[in-house]
Amino acid sequence: MNPTGFGTVHISLLPGFVCRTDQGVADLSDIQQRLVAALVLGDHPVRRGDLAARLWPDAPPARAAARLRQTVWRLNQATSGALLRTTHTTISLADHVEVDYRTAARLVSAVSGTGGAAADEVWQPHLWSILRHPLLYGWDHDWLVPFQEKWKLQRVQTLERLAETFLQRRQHSAVLELADAAAQADPLREGPRRIAVQSCLYVGEVADAHRRYRGYRELLFSELGVAPSGAIPQLLKQDRERQLALTAEY
Repeated sequence: MNPTGFGTVHISLLPGFVCRTDQGVADLSDIQQRLVAALVLGDHPVRRGDLAARLWPDAPPARAAARLRQTVWRLNQATSGALLRTTHTTISLADHVEVDYRTAARLVSAVSGTGGAAADEVWQPHLWSILRHPLLYGWDHDWLVPFQEKWKLQRVQTLERLAETFLQRRQHSAVLELADAAAQADPLREGPRRIAVQSCLYVGEVADAHRRYRGYRELLFSELGVAPSGAIPQLLKQDRERQLALTAEY
């Protein structure tokens, strides 16, 4: 519950920054957006000095601190004080603020902690679809890069784990959606391609399996000058041998 009466406040960082309230989208400046993003990614109250140094790394500490105070004041004006919780030494987001990145992080944790067994609970588009999105796409601040790289790896691994779970259950359409989303996030990663090919073979979509492998092989060669591992060709070979054995029986 928002004690300011400003209504629900939702922050989106996936794929880009948006601050929404019951009154609509809040028009925040670039520096206000960066301040909020830093608080989200800090995931705990951030010391004022650390926050000022992150946002104004080239400014003297006293000037950076003054700019931080001014930015906080303007941000509170823009959001009727509904967004931040401040003390003399720290700043954090208010407890009632909803953040899509934190929802996604909980999903990653749930799937990782169960080895994919939570797929039934998370197989809902409004939950797992946020894994498709990069973190703050188009932002290139140095302090942000480690967060972006970590998020990319986490979301690809989670999509792959979910795809593996649905592969075991022979739910082909779900497998392809998840595997394709993982491949889109990391086109050179072999795992999602293998899962998609394996699922195609399970349902008899042999032509699609070969098409997917050829596309991946060509991409890998054009980008890195290398070939995929033998895992996918082995799947295709085993399927062909199985088909030949079945044909020989008749």
